[in-house]
Amino acid sequence: MHPLIVALALATAAPTTAHAQAAEPDPLAGLRSLLARGVGATTEFYASASTDLTRQVELSNGKRTYIGSGMELHGTGKVKLGRSGVIASEHIRQLSVGNKQLMVDEAAKDPYFAGLLRTVGTLRTVSVGGWQYQLAPRAKSWTRTGRASGAAAAYGDQFINVLEPATLRTLLSTKSRKTVTPWTKDRTTGRKQRIYTLTGTIRLKDLYRVSPSFREAAGTSALGTSEVTWTYMYDDRGWPYRVGWRFYAHPRPAVRGLGDDRILRAHLATQYRNWEKPMTITAPKARPGRGLEVDDLSDVLSAPTRRR
Repeated sequence: MHPLIVALALATAAPTTAHAQAAEPDPLAGLRSLLARGVGATTEFYASASTDLTRQVELSNGKRTYIGSGMELHGTGKVKLGRSGVIASEHIRQLSVGNKQLMVDEAAKDPYFAGLLRTVGTLRTVSVGGWQYQLAPRAKSWTRTGRASGAAAAYGDQFINVLEPATLRTLLSTKSRKTVTPWTKDRTTGRKQRIYTLTGTIRLKDLYRVSPSFREAAGTSALGTSEVTWTYMYDDRGWPYRVGWRFYAHPRPAVRGLGDDRILRAHLATQYRNWEKPMTITAPKARPGRGLEVDDLSDVLSAPTRRR
C-alpha cells in the first residue's frame, strides 16, 4: 500500500506501520469512486442448488439409501460500470446436473426440469446497449433475446448486486456481523490487502424494493416472507471483493414461478478482480429470437409470464 519506506535510520520508542495508521475504508465511498470513473472488473463465480428430486436405491451391501439431484454451476464474466451502476455485463457459465437420470425421468412429466436440462453445458450471455444476447448450449449463433438492463447478464443468478449504491447502502444498514483479516498478499494479483467481511440477512421483498437488478431477475413482487443470508467482502480501498448469498426455501416463497417448489436451497458467490484495468464489453452479431425457457436459480423466484 505504501510505495515508499523512509526512516531506516530513525530510532523510535514504539515502531509503527503505514498499515496500522490507515483509516478504515468506507465501502459506499469506494463504490461511488468506481462508478464515477466508469471502470469495470472481471468476475468468477460458483454456485450449487438442491432440488426436491430423490430416489431410493439399493447399495451393493443390500442396504437402501436415498440419492438426490441438484445443479452445480461455475464461470467467469465481466462488468462495466457507469454512474448509476452496471451498464454492461458478460457471463460465461457452465452448468452440470448431479444424478442426471433422476432429472431426465422427471422431465417427461415436468416442463421445468425438461427446460433445465436444455441449459446443461456452456451458456453465454451479454447485456449491453439496452439489449440482452444469448448463446445457448450447443447453439451455433447468438440470439438477441430482448430488452434488458446492462446488469442483466451478471445478475440473473447473483441476487445481491452490491454495485448498486441503494442496495449496498441497505446491506450496510442491516449487517449483523463484521470481521477483518490481517494484511495478506492476494494470490492472484500479488497486491497486499486487508479484507473486511460483513454478513446479514435480508427479506426478498426488501431486496426487491431497493434493487433494480433483483426486480428484473425476479419478475414478480410476490416473494412471501423468505430471506437470503448474504456475505459481502471489500478491501482496504473500499472496493468490492466478493459477494455471496444462501437461500433456504423454508418457508418456501409464495410465488408460482417455474422453479417454485422444486429448488430447496441454493448458494452463489461472485469474486471481483482487476478493477484497475480498462474494460470493454461489446454486443455480438445476433438475430432476434427467444431465449431459453428456464434459468435454474433465478426461476425459484420468477413467474412464467416474465418469459417473452
